[in-house]
Amino acid sequence: MFREFIDQLDKLPQKTLASSLSIDMSRPLIGIISAQNGVTASDSALDALCESIKEGIVSAGGTAKVAHVPCIDDTALCGTVSSKYDLPSRDLTADAVEMLCSHEFFDGLVFAASEPNTVCGMLLGAIRMNIPCAFVCQGTMMPMHDGDKEHGFVYLYEQISRIKTGKTSYESIENSEKDLPLVLGTDCSRYGANSFNCILEAAGLAVRGNGTAPAGSPERTRIARDAGELAVRLSRDKWTPKRALSRAALTDMLTLDLACGGSSTTLLNLIAVARELGVKNFHFKYIGEVAANTPLLLTRHYENKCLMTQFHQAGGVYAMLKRLLDGGRLEETYLSDGETIAERLSNVRIADDKVIRAISKGVPGSRLRTVYGNVTEGGALLHCGGKATSFTGTAKVYANEEMAVEALLHREIKAGDVVVIQGEGPRSGPGMREIFASLALLKGYDLEDKVAVITDGRFADFYNGFVVGHVTPETGEQNLFSVLQDGDEIEISLTKGKVSLDIKAKDLNMRYRQHDSAVGNYGNPLLRKWSRTCGTAVEGCAYKPVK
Repeated sequence: MFREFIDQLDKLPQKTLASSLSIDMSRPLIGIISAQNGVTASDSALDALCESIKEGIVSAGGTAKVAHVPCIDDTALCGTVSSKYDLPSRDLTADAVEMLCSHEFFDGLVFAASEPNTVCGMLLGAIRMNIPCAFVCQGTMMPMHDGDKEHGFVYLYEQISRIKTGKTSYESIENSEKDLPLVLGTDCSRYGANSFNCILEAAGLAVRGNGTAPAGSPERTRIARDAGELAVRLSRDKWTPKRALSRAALTDMLTLDLACGGSSTTLLNLIAVARELGVKNFHFKYIGEVAANTPLLLTRHYENKCLMTQFHQAGGVYAMLKRLLDGGRLEETYLSDGETIAERLSNVRIADDKVIRAISKGVPGSRLRTVYGNVTEGGALLHCGGKATSFTGTAKVYANEEMAVEALLHREIKAGDVVVIQGEGPRSGPGMREIFASLALLKGYDLEDKVAVITDGRFADFYNGFVVGHVTPETGEQNLFSVLQDGDEIEISLTKGKVSLDIKAKDLNMRYRQHDSAVGNYGNPLLRKWSRTCGTAVEGCAYKPVK
């Protein structure tokens, strides 16, 4: 695109400028859009990877130029007010990519980033400009160790409750601090922290191993080189995001995500991507239909190893795709180079069927389901990690996650409670942060299978109990969720697909009249602006122009 633009006679100033910038106009110009950030765990070493990406671009006959976009790292922000910026950063990144690429006229792009919302924002920006693109991330962090057992970053949050209950000594904090990972990256114990980088492999926009290979490894360097070469091929074939991301491709990405355990953030992001592409009817209801027919295949079989370590050693994303393909669970989609997904996977082997289980041995139906009912009228996502299919309990209502955390630390939450966390939605938060600290505490207190959680925020994927998130409509609107009270008996049913409260219309109307619908969680201008322009959770919180 850049060459065709400046070859026109009336673009002589741009042609001269390109020469001054050492841009060889006879070669494809590939932009490396990096989220390098020296104060983040996930993206602090991208500069080194960018050098390998450059090598791949040059070896494939292209010219490479680097540009940067801002990013934040939700790993360090989990459980804090600052994590409200995580989801809004997706749209800020999309805007930054749109601005950079409308100015530079790249032939193709390589996006170097690790955080799921940053990566999704980059993809949204590329879709807007419809520029061929490839992706590469920093990789998973080195595990922490406790004896012979590996742990990821979430382990530090779980330690808090163990110390509070006396299960672990306070002195153990020093040992944890000494054992912090020497090689940084995304959390190696959580699929959700790596989910978007994984599903990009299914679309052919990232090379094999991108979502699972460890940071700082020779394999990661090879992946970065291959990503540079891939971007040149995609640019020459004009394999743009709108060609690559058909409805069938999005469905394959969704199926892969659900088979790996599912990430509620990734499902939101897939809806946003579908809306940016103009793909119709890719919404909560459709996700629920796919989830009901997608078995959970990925398991942490070896308890002494982190999940992503096992997943990678078992064959990674390609092995999981092979399993789903052989089971008839994938669409017949085309990847770059005119290759079908079946052809791409023809020589793939599964190294460990205990980690990537056969479909006949998987858990029927995904752990993530769509639910409705009078508490979640517009829809919500239910995550259930155990064998139980229903939970009925007594509501304890909190205006935000900080209040729920305080209640947990003071041992106010008991078995049989339904913890209702309001005011964490995209508009009421604002920002729809991930409910993280309270879930880690519940897990540490051994309440995971004894209580349920309902929130209009997102939720972390490491939790194995009943949790309902993305409740729509959210806090602040006239709906039952906003007026739930302590003592309400709430039923959560997977088989019925409902979250419900038995309440008379007269009593509900009385609650509406007495309820103060004002939401007091508004923060700085960026969050306020985003809350006015984002859609609901059902709409993927996708950008909606202000009328």
